[in-house]
Amino acid sequence: MVSGEIIIIGDEILEGEVLDTNSFDVAKTLSEAGFCIARMLAIGDNEDVIKNVLKEAIPQYDFLIFTGGLGPTWDDKTVRAVAEALDLPLEQNAEAYSHLQETLAKQGKNFLGGHQKMTILPRGAKPLGIAYRACGFKLIYQNKPLYFLPGVPHQMRQILKEKVVSDLRGIYPHVTAWYKKKLRLFGISESQIQEKISLILETYPQLKMSSLPHFPEIHLILRTPNKNTLERAALEIKNLFKENIFGEGDQTLPEVVAKLLLKQGLKLATAESLTGGLIGHLITQVPGSSDFFEQGAITYSNQAKIDVLGVPLAIIREHGAVSEPTARYMAEGIKKIAHVDIGLAVTGYAGPTAGPEGPVGTVFIGMSTPKVTEVKKFQFEGSRTEIKLLTAFTGLDMIRRYLLS
Repeated sequence: MVSGEIIIIGDEILEGEVLDTNSFDVAKTLSEAGFCIARMLAIGDNEDVIKNVLKEAIPQYDFLIFTGGLGPTWDDKTVRAVAEALDLPLEQNAEAYSHLQETLAKQGKNFLGGHQKMTILPRGAKPLGIAYRACGFKLIYQNKPLYFLPGVPHQMRQILKEKVVSDLRGIYPHVTAWYKKKLRLFGISESQIQEKISLILETYPQLKMSSLPHFPEIHLILRTPNKNTLERAALEIKNLFKENIFGEGDQTLPEVVAKLLLKQGLKLATAESLTGGLIGHLITQVPGSSDFFEQGAITYSNQAKIDVLGVPLAIIREHGAVSEPTARYMAEGIKKIAHVDIGLAVTGYAGPTAGPEGPVGTVFIGMSTPKVTEVKKFQFEGSRTEIKLLTAFTGLDMIRRYLLS
């Protein structure tokens, strides 16, 4: 397998001033093209460190990709460090110089010292990205391609996708793209997944699988060079976790619920207490939500539950606002008021303080349908934000399961 290393250069990365998205973009793009990323490093704008990392990496990997430190300012030190590490003289690159001069002239700008600096490259370097007004270059050293890309994310991505990937494919024509599929699960833990998945991994030795927590979901990423293997394995996994897998790829849970509601011609309304409108927000993120979402009520106080949803005062006094009867009345109340097919209601304690009916994380979710009203009690854990998100997702998942049944 052809493997490479990504080296991100920049003091601003190490100091936490700028979020490193370049390593993510490079790794994702190249892995999808079939190239293995064996290691990623982030280092500062230090010439000695850059030289040492370069010398260490060349014997170990088939290709290297550096980003950052190629600009016109004093803290851009990559070019000089590379030249010294590889014992290559620095010289003005005619192609880069000519193109940059021409570009600046068309823009009515002067050719400054900083521009001059960006045209000085190690001998043998081939400019990359000058068509995009970016300063990058490629070197072949010991028969290995070394790519030095700008740190500006949009410039880096453009050169990576339009130049580097095709160049690597030309150098390593036997490398083929891997097929990938993302399965999205909810309502199951990683340990529960692990208990069931081992046999599938034994059956398909070519299959690479990653389990990625993406709160409150878990994403299973399947990769293999064989498309048929991917489809067979994915089908087995879907059958294994049929209740928990709600979507593939970029499908969100609200989108899946929306599609089911539209397909069955049903409408939804929500009554939210502890989530404060979060469920309504998630569902209305789906384009065209007015076709299936009628209205949402944020009935946070006890009085709002009584006045808006018709929850009897006696129920709240006897059972409390966080209880099975209150959730039932809330769900039935919003369904009746909105004249919809499904009413979803949530009430509970998100924290940090508990209540008389239970500890933090105590949640009741009610779902009223044309035939029956169902209420479930949950004991969630986490921060206030996490409990609210878990409640919203669980409510939507209850609707999904009902519509699939």
